[in-house]
Amino acid sequence: MLLRRNFLFMKTIVSIGAFDPTGGAGVLADIRVAGRFGVYGMSVLTAATSQNPKSFNGVEAVSDDMFRKQISDVFDHYRVDAMKCGMIATKSQLKILIDFFSANKPQNLVVDPIISATLGNREFDKETIDLYRELCGYALLVTPNVKETEILKSIASHAILNKGGDANSNICVDILKIGDEEIKFTSEKIKTTNTHGTGCTMSSAIASCLAIGYDLKTSVKIAHDYVNRAIAGAVDLDITEGYGPLNHFVETE
Repeated sequence: MLLRRNFLFMKTIVSIGAFDPTGGAGVLADIRVAGRFGVYGMSVLTAATSQNPKSFNGVEAVSDDMFRKQISDVFDHYRVDAMKCGMIATKSQLKILIDFFSANKPQNLVVDPIISATLGNREFDKETIDLYRELCGYALLVTPNVKETEILKSIASHAILNKGGDANSNICVDILKIGDEEIKFTSEKIKTTNTHGTGCTMSSAIASCLAIGYDLKTSVKIAHDYVNRAIAGAVDLDITEGYGPLNHFVETE
């Protein structure tokens, strides 16, 4: 059922990421997911992308000055209960965020390191990877997919959620690691091409649950189940041909 909340006591999240014109991923998807959980979503834009279900056609980063202004406009004037970092477009943006988080310790930060996406794989040098690792050190949770886990290798964050949706298996196993503890969340993999933005949906759902006040384990459990239903609910979605979006409008719990 949809979580109905008194607007006067509404929780908030900020999505730091890119614009996807199709709405399946990036800040548009994040804000849609937040709204579905009854959370007020805000965003800081890192870049505009050009993409469709068949190809990734370009990316244009916002300027450093504009990036800083957006951060100031949001964080200086609004209460922020949780944050989600998605695609960071440039090294300078990574450095700006690291400096900001160093001076303003983030609350309930979820980092979804967009290093290896299904469309538009990006090349990263050692300095960029090191900056990503430093950024992840400020996170409550980092949510890499299989390839991103291999690229980042070691991540110094409170917890890591290794997402198993890209693994070559009929079962999807997400593994939450908190220190030496491992918790597995398992579901049957659904056969569909409508999975665009799965990682964005997962991380923004977790951030929304953290903002509401759920603990980390419960937040991951709710988000895992929600994403599974959102994929199942998109099997027959016919708004595009090819690689389509999830159904973000399914019940949240």
